[in-house]
Amino acid sequence: MEEVSAEEAFDKFKPESCVFVISIDKHGKPNGMIAGWNMKCSSEPPMFAVALWKKGYTHRLIQQSKEFVIAVPNKELEKEVEFFGSKHGNEVDKFGETKIETAKAKFVKSPLIKNATINFECKLEKEIDSGDHVIFIGRILASYVNKNKKVLLNMRKAANKRIFEEF
Repeated sequence: MEEVSAEEAFDKFKPESCVFVISIDKHGKPNGMIAGWNMKCSSEPPMFAVALWKKGYTHRLIQQSKEFVIAVPNKELEKEVEFFGSKHGNEVDKFGETKIETAKAKFVKSPLIKNATINFECKLEKEIDSGDHVIFIGRILASYVNKNKKVLLNMRKAANKRIFEEF
């Protein structure tokens, strides 16, 4: 066994799930990002947690709106995953640029991603400081599944490109 940096060890921690995290600005305009640090964290009440960088735009929007949507992608959304994961929402309209299909949520103003495998509507329940990130815990108000779709996982990086597979 060899001692390495935490960053190098994190890079070996694959495959990992990746999810869209969607929120809205004060004018109701949606923004989204891709987050690899995410998990279900309670069954009763149902809750989902995601860790976001403190200086990120989506972090700020969730703090303002007190809500978010988690959308779990599949292979059909791989190009959008790459785009949402490489651009900054305060510089680019990710929804406008990708023309990603959305659906109206039942309880929150943030949109669902129509072709995602799973969508969770979340009301912000708690924030936990975790170094350079904040863990946002959301109470799941509604859940949606496209039963014929699989889940996209981030398998590794090769030549500075993420490699995804569906399960």
